[in-house]
Amino acid sequence: MRYDDPNVAASAVVGIISAVLLFVIIVVLQAFFHQAERSEIERKIISQPNQALQQLEASQLELLTSYSRSAEAGGAVRIPIERAMELVAAEAK
Repeated sequence: MRYDDPNVAASAVVGIISAVLLFVIIVVLQAFFHQAERSEIERKIISQPNQALQQLEASQLELLTSYSRSAEAGGAVRIPIERAMELVAAEAK
């Protein structure tokens, strides 16, 4: 072997080690990105309250817990759900 010939074995070992190291770095970075993306989705989307849903729940709760008279249903009266359950239980006795 001459002094200016490349060392093929050393070059192959360095190439293989570099490829394995590059693969490990890519996998670690991908895992880090996936975890950071998941935490951002949780922080920005999932943990934020839905205003429309809160308004819907409040309006439904108001309908369930208040008295009112309906003009369109021939003067029907709406009573709170707790009172309606008491009346039904009293009729069943």
